[in-house]
Amino acid sequence: MEYLLTKTGEIAALTTAVLWAFTATFFTLAGKNIGSKWVNLFRLLLASLYLTVAHKIVYGKFLPDFSENNGWIYLAVSGAIGLALGDSLLFQSFLDIGTQKSMVIMSSWPLFSSLLAYVFLNEMLNSVEIYGIILIVIGISFVVSSKVEPHSEPNPIRGIFLSLGGAVCQATGILLAKQGLEKGFSALSGTVIRMIFAALTMVVFSFFLKALNSGQERKLNFKGLFFAFLGSIVGPFLGVWLSLYAVAHAKVGVASALMTTSPILLIPLSAAILKEKLKKWVIIGTFITVIGSILLFVSKP
Repeated sequence: MEYLLTKTGEIAALTTAVLWAFTATFFTLAGKNIGSKWVNLFRLLLASLYLTVAHKIVYGKFLPDFSENNGWIYLAVSGAIGLALGDSLLFQSFLDIGTQKSMVIMSSWPLFSSLLAYVFLNEMLNSVEIYGIILIVIGISFVVSSKVEPHSEPNPIRGIFLSLGGAVCQATGILLAKQGLEKGFSALSGTVIRMIFAALTMVVFSFFLKALNSGQERKLNFKGLFFAFLGSIVGPFLGVWLSLYAVAHAKVGVASALMTTSPILLIPLSAAILKEKLKKWVIIGTFITVIGSILLFVSKP
């Protein structure tokens, strides 16, 4: 028991991975009922509400002080790109190629993050990171090249590109968030800013964009809203809180590596709840991709 008490950060990180696996499941079920656009909109609005209340409890005010520095601009753009656009692409890919494949491809975001940091921030890649990138590419190749049964994936090509686009947006959002946090905002304040501006972006999208999967809007229904509500509590709220706790009480590389195991934990959920038929190469590719992501994280000081 005493040993476990010294590993609360690592336990929180692994719990976060479990929560994110359930989040993907809940949002997939919601998307099948009300469409991916509405899922992301409700998710961001609810998460913004939860987080502003949490900010009030911790700091005595609902919103951070925007006048302190211009770091909020980086965080705002980070939220619009990473949380609004990136997750919209991801949620639609859930419906196009299934949750398991989408999450594996999405887990390649550390690859794009490392490459973007190399190009724009002059952060050099070490040998371990290069090995990690190679493993991610191999793992994703296994996943996207696996044969599927006819009609089991409504739009496989689009789904692959959407999930890759989501990974690029996630990586871009993380780099921008890093720039914003370095200006002096706390992790919670930064998360509030990202979430609020992501929600505002999705409100604008909801007026000007149609659902990606159809020319017609899907009608809202209780079942879809219920799963969207569950997902918003489990992921953007509880998941974000635990991830912040994990990073604060464990080495960042270790915590991040444990949190990237979410696609592996999603395998039984995809089969049991979503009734997705998982192929051998998809499972193998999942493990290879996650190992590659872990190498990228643990190699960083």
